[in-house]
Amino acid sequence: MKRLSVVLIALFMVLAIFASLAMAEDAILNTKIDSVVTAKDKNDNTYIRFIITESRTLDGVAYQKTIPVMAFGNMVAPAKAYKAGDMLKAVASYRKLPDGRESYSILAFAK
Repeated sequence: MKRLSVVLIALFMVLAIFASLAMAEDAILNTKIDSVVTAKDKNDNTYIRFIITESRTLDGVAYQKTIPVMAFGNMVAPAKAYKAGDMLKAVASYRKLPDGRESYSILAFAK
């Protein structure tokens, strides 16, 4: 009985991980950049954080929401050419964290 419980718990954990990975979806961004920040992560790698504003509607109420768009790795070099006020055209992976925060990670820049 104890072994069955351990197996079921392990199976549930694996399924939960796959379910959370499946929630990520790709999106095309074509929006104005509000701000640009260049920073270093804990491993001293440079990354770029764009802040964009998206229009949303919830139960008939329209509002604006700021969302970070991150450029990591080989996306940093082309991201350095952008500044606040520029139009960002990119393919990005959208993700919503368990605490409700949202973000995008750039996969490719569009011309």
